[in-house]
Amino acid sequence: MDFIREWWAVIWAAVLTGFNVIQLLLAKTYARREELETVTMAVEQLKNKVAELPDSRENHQLQLEISELRGELHALREQLKPVHNLANLLLEERLNVRR
Repeated sequence: MDFIREWWAVIWAAVLTGFNVIQLLLAKTYARREELETVTMAVEQLKNKVAELPDSRENHQLQLEISELRGELHALREQLKPVHNLANLLLEERLNVRR
């Protein structure tokens, strides 16, 4: 008993130091609850965004529609060539009249 009374402060300091070292090692090894909740929320947001993306079937359908639009644009371009030529002739005539 005398030993404990005499060395009480040193024993208590050693116990607290050991406890603090253990806490430090655990803090370096494991994530805090707040950090884990933040990461969990970010993962959930990413899951929601991925769920909104089109699947492979919808993606294929979009590719088909885009290729159809390309064909229609090429056809429209061919139909607009005479209009473009006519507009150029009208512009040229208008410029010649002003001179």
